[in-house]
Amino acid sequence: MNREETAEILDKVLEFSKSRGLFDCGIIVVGLSGGPDSVALLNILKGLKKRSDIDCDIYALHCNHHLRPVVCDEEAELVRELCKENDVELKVLDFDIKEFSEQNRISEETAGRVLRYEAFEQYAKALEKATGKTVRVAIAHHKDDVAETMMMNLFRGSGLEGLVNPKPIAGRIIRPLLCVKKSELVDYLNSLGVSFAIDQTNLTTMGTRNTWRNDIFPKISESYGDPTVPLSRTYKLLSDDLDFISREALKAYAANRRLISGYPVLSVSGIKDLHKAMESRVVRSLWQETFGDLIDFEESNLNDCFDLIGSEPSGEAFLDMPFGRKAYRHGDVFAFGTSESIKDLALKIAEEMGFVVAEGPVDLKLAIPEAGDEDKNDAKIPHSLYILKTRIIENTRELEYNNHSWFCPIEAVAEGTVTAGNQGGIDTPLKMKRAGSSGSKELNRLLTDLKVPESARSQILFIRKGGEILWLPGFGHGIGFTNAVSYGKCIAERQSEGKPETFVRIAIERQ
Repeated sequence: MNREETAEILDKVLEFSKSRGLFDCGIIVVGLSGGPDSVALLNILKGLKKRSDIDCDIYALHCNHHLRPVVCDEEAELVRELCKENDVELKVLDFDIKEFSEQNRISEETAGRVLRYEAFEQYAKALEKATGKTVRVAIAHHKDDVAETMMMNLFRGSGLEGLVNPKPIAGRIIRPLLCVKKSELVDYLNSLGVSFAIDQTNLTTMGTRNTWRNDIFPKISESYGDPTVPLSRTYKLLSDDLDFISREALKAYAANRRLISGYPVLSVSGIKDLHKAMESRVVRSLWQETFGDLIDFEESNLNDCFDLIGSEPSGEAFLDMPFGRKAYRHGDVFAFGTSESIKDLALKIAEEMGFVVAEGPVDLKLAIPEAGDEDKNDAKIPHSLYILKTRIIENTRELEYNNHSWFCPIEAVAEGTVTAGNQGGIDTPLKMKRAGSSGSKELNRLLTDLKVPESARSQILFIRKGGEILWLPGFGHGIGFTNAVSYGKCIAERQSEGKPETFVRIAIERQ
């Protein structure tokens, strides 16, 4: 490769990367194994920086997996010398891949990939914190890797996402070399006289990728020529299709996603009639937003979610997902979470319905104050951010009703105390008769009829007298009035009966 050809490969990588915004960052960390691909990547980036085509700072990270005695240490030393010659700051990490793979019951190849990408992310975050610059991690995948990955995933039964993989950019990971073949990279290094390591295991047929690389592709070449050429065209066509579908899926996700106190959820009524191609991507998007990854979210899990979304459960429904996570359905809400976060979400749904909840048991008695001593008996409701307040109201013009306050006729609390509680704090059977109603209803039956999430019901707050609920915030009360019409009627009746126009205002207020 002459000087002109050397410049040509730099131009090719620059055009490919800039058109996709790969270098829109302050620091690029090169995942540097010491093999020809990553060594070429480092030299190409240094060449572009020397030509002032990019102004990113360049760092390197080497992971020593210690799988091949002596050889791995030699590769680490080669990387150190290479970075020293190029004035590149290098971080070297040592991993016991064998032990990690055995502990997690995964292959050594998978274990190495997991630990490498975790190391990339942690190092990138540390650099961002130290420098204040945006960090991206450059991986040396090239055209041949695209062809191999496409065929491997095709024979695994992959969809579009698997066939259009690896991508030029995914999060902070960038792949500037997807536009060049491995042979071009080796020729480039030879022309510069740059040394690199050769992993002898890559020359065998051990492992699926090596079988495709060293056995199947050479046989295909005998009849059809270089398979990377048509596969690159297919990759481009499928990429365009995937880009379009992904954009439409993002629109569908945005249209059917909402937040409940910070929890992302989907509207079941909005997504259940989507085309399966859209519905699957919308559900996957929710998983990714909830947990930050798509690791181990497989087709079987997706099909279980489809069944849950398409069903009509009478109450809450749960499904087990990978890593101890859950899929959750309540009414029109579909969500993912852990057992704890799903329980918290149920409380937030109840709050959104207008109810007041505490995260633990409550059985709190509060004395009714004398007129003028309203602030003396305010009390914090346990396991919550709420305060229970009572106040004597003698001027009926001060009566202003809302969902979190109740005006109780003074005779209803003649004992001088009120009790705030929830079913988590008492074991007394409870009933409620709403003001103006002819009959009472058992509390759990009432909450079921109101479609309150079952896992939130024991945390819903109320004011009670024995086994009778006097006030259920968010729903109503057993005595008193609820609006201007019933207020006028109540005052008129009290006047005609000679009862005092005195009320106790009981309010639940957020701290």
